[in-house]
Amino acid sequence: MNAPAHVGECAPARAALNPYDEAIRLALDNQDLRQELAKAERRAESAAAGRDRAKAEADQQRERAEKLAKDKADGKKELAQVRHQARQRVQQLEAELARRDKAAEEKPGSDPGPHATIKNDDESVMVQLAFNQVHIHEPDRWYMVSSEPLDKAENHQLVFCGLIDGIMAGQHAAFIRGATRRLAAKWRQDNGCQRVEDLELANNIVTRLEGAGYEMLADVDTEAKRQALAGIKGIGPATIQKVARAVRKAGGK
Repeated sequence: MNAPAHVGECAPARAALNPYDEAIRLALDNQDLRQELAKAERRAESAAAGRDRAKAEADQQRERAEKLAKDKADGKKELAQVRHQARQRVQQLEAELARRDKAAEEKPGSDPGPHATIKNDDESVMVQLAFNQVHIHEPDRWYMVSSEPLDKAENHQLVFCGLIDGIMAGQHAAFIRGATRRLAAKWRQDNGCQRVEDLELANNIVTRLEGAGYEMLADVDTEAKRQALAGIKGIGPATIQKVARAVRKAGGK
């Protein structure tokens, strides 16, 4: 009996995986991953740098905008001050011209010019009383600063416009301060409306009196009025006596 024939031949065994080839393949895969990772890191760094640049530019734009806004506000403030000073000066000049015209009409041919002038030692600064105003002229200023008319000012106070600030910050301030007060006091004496500050009293006494509402000589020109000063803090019998002496020296009672 013949041996049975084989139904089929066995398939060849699958070739075993070469470990060297596998290592090469893994190395290539890892290299691709590292390259992709490096690209991703570069993209992230670029994006971060872009954000930093955008933020820095935004900050610069904001700072420029804030500076422009401040410059604009400062410019408006300065312009408003200059306009205010100019209006005041125009009003003073108009009032002065009106008084000159009125004086000329009342006394034809007469000149109501200055009736009191004080100059500093080298005669470079002049303080003048004229037309019910105190005028200041310095050699380094093209304008003359004038007070409000003393006959119009509240309680006949000596009041200047804002231009006086520059003068009082200058080298002639002490002379000008004394001269202006002297001339204002002279005008008030001539016109019978002296203020407490015109009396020969210490500054602290004048400050206390004015702070309590006693501004005019007429407020303290009798013994009865002066006794009421005892209710002011810091004013005692000795101070009241000083006020009485100063009033009598100024021609009061």
